[in-house]
Amino acid sequence: MPSLLIVEDDSYLHVSHGNYHPDGGSHFKITVVSPLFKGCSRIERHRQVHACLEEELKDGVHALCLKLLCPEEESIALA
Repeated sequence: MPSLLIVEDDSYLHVSHGNYHPDGGSHFKITVVSPLFKGCSRIERHRQVHACLEEELKDGVHALCLKLLCPEEESIALA
């Protein structure tokens, strides 16, 4: 379980290009801090999140901006 999860809907920033929906839900910025990321490469962390969001990515989510950290990295990266 993550110690921090922040999900921001940034869809409104993308009105000028494809896959924008006025109700939101197409572009997200997600920050996760989890001990499960310790020892994992950046690509491995992204794969873990994409696997969890597989259905959402098939149906409506167009873009994700991910910041994925282990607890030891949190104080440095979020300062």
